[in-house]
Amino acid sequence: MSNPSIISPSERLRGQPTNDAGPESRPAPVIADIREDVMAIAVSPPPGPTGVFAAAADAAPQAVETPAPWMILPGGVIDGGEIVILAIKPSMWRPVLDSAPWLVTAVALTIFLTALGVSIPGLSVATTAQVVLLVGFAPLGLAIMRWVPCWHVLTNRRIIDIQGVRQPEVHSCSLLDIRNTYLHISPVDRSLRLGTITFVMARDDQPPRFWRSIAKPDEVHAKIRRAIENAIDQFGMHV
Repeated sequence: MSNPSIISPSERLRGQPTNDAGPESRPAPVIADIREDVMAIAVSPPPGPTGVFAAAADAAPQAVETPAPWMILPGGVIDGGEIVILAIKPSMWRPVLDSAPWLVTAVALTIFLTALGVSIPGLSVATTAQVVLLVGFAPLGLAIMRWVPCWHVLTNRRIIDIQGVRQPEVHSCSLLDIRNTYLHISPVDRSLRLGTITFVMARDDQPPRFWRSIAKPDEVHAKIRRAIENAIDQFGMHV
């Protein structure tokens, strides 16, 4: 009598009889297939967001790279634990207003010399007019150079003024050293929707400070008053 063939446990899982042709023709165990599938799932990256979520994910790095205004300030200006409430620059009208007398004088003198035909000796009337305008507009260029590094900063502790062309000059004072603040709007400022904020110091030997040509002056002044009140409530008379 012939003995029945013995079926291995792996063949029982496959549901196929033993093949005597050799180990090369035997089917691979099911456990190996399962292990390969698990490894493929673990290695493959998770699917990325689609639709609106993909657009939001692409826009997130761009939002992070956009610097806040106070990130442009010179290093070391803000102390540890200090919160920046406001960081603004004077309006771009500030250089024009600072150099307005020179501009008006240069334009008026150019018109006067051109109408009378008067010129600088050795130069034509047109060249003379150009020289006068160049001299008159030179202060405007200097005013723009002073405007570029100028910043006004309000924190929960201080007001900070930054200016200086070659090297930034930082001037600050504690909010508790401010006795009062005033908002002044001249007719010219009103036409340009600007204003000047005056800081009166508590000590008589300290001169007042000015934030000139500030856009949205009412809103900025309200934030300053609120910051001073919060500083008094939080720090009392010591900061």
